[in-house]
Amino acid sequence: MRPRPLSRYSRFLASAIIPVLITIGLPADYIYSQSEWDIESPYVSVDWERDGQYKANFHTHTTVGGAGSEPQTVIDRYRELGYGILALTDHDDNSLAEPTWPWEEYGRESKALNMVAIQGNEISEVHHIGSLFSDYGDPDAQSEEEALEEIGRRGGVALFHHPGRYEKGVEWYVEMYRCYDHLIGQEVYNRNDRYPGDRKSWDAILSKLYPERPVWGFASDDMHNLEKDIGISWNVVIVPELTSDMVREALEQGRFFFVNDPTGPVGAPAPVIESITADEAAGSIRIEASGHEYVEWLSEGAVIHRGELLNLAEVPEAGTYVRAEVHGPDGIIIGTQPIQIQHQARQE
Repeated sequence: MRPRPLSRYSRFLASAIIPVLITIGLPADYIYSQSEWDIESPYVSVDWERDGQYKANFHTHTTVGGAGSEPQTVIDRYRELGYGILALTDHDDNSLAEPTWPWEEYGRESKALNMVAIQGNEISEVHHIGSLFSDYGDPDAQSEEEALEEIGRRGGVALFHHPGRYEKGVEWYVEMYRCYDHLIGQEVYNRNDRYPGDRKSWDAILSKLYPERPVWGFASDDMHNLEKDIGISWNVVIVPELTSDMVREALEQGRFFFVNDPTGPVGAPAPVIESITADEAAGSIRIEASGHEYVEWLSEGAVIHRGELLNLAEVPEAGTYVRAEVHGPDGIIIGTQPIQIQHQARQE
């Protein structure tokens, strides 16, 4: 990314002030350190006053795919818990290849429930892959590449499920993301953090890929048992209107959060992120939230700051992105997607 050219007025200030700064022993690029930032946030287009925030789960199972509850029972339970968006993603190796779709076959109509139903499946013979917005499922898929190519050919989007289950290195994931634009992310929480290393590997992938492309983080119940596995790990999707097209756009552009609540539906309510705003002139990013205890900012797998306001000039250890985790009571965490940052003064 090229540095933005200085205006005539800025060049005048620079020619007048830099010699003074050098005289008193300050580096010549000091005057830019508070203002020359590029901040690319996936939340930049959000209207925080008007857009809605909707609970969503993109990985759950029914009796069609080897779980214990009928599709209509699963749908009803998620609705009772306040979800507005749901994908039934049954294993394609436990049933016919076709997704558990449409809901009408199970006596449920999404509009009547004020929900968005997303067609989905879990590709299961290779690295488990969430196939969303497509009818693809193939119990005979021979490779991840074969599955991903077919999801893309059918106009779907994909994400990796519970990567911590597999012995795939960071470079393998990086190559997959480079090859497939419709592969939008991976789970960073799965059923109350069954694979705690998933966020560490996500950060390692982000560190190698940014600013080339984003990889979004998801949280999923991966529900098989309706009594134990539901309402623990979910997403909060931000859209101006609850429609399938807008949900898809939000997922592709990263306008959502991921949430993990170890206490599930019986615990305290999760924090709410009320706004995320970036100020390039000041080189800062601010989170407004409620119901939380503290906010941590991370970059390249390390905590670099604690507090609602992140001043980028004060965290030289930050890499090409930052992300925030908002911590609530009882271990609840709501996480943001990565926000790309670049300090213009450091460019060649």
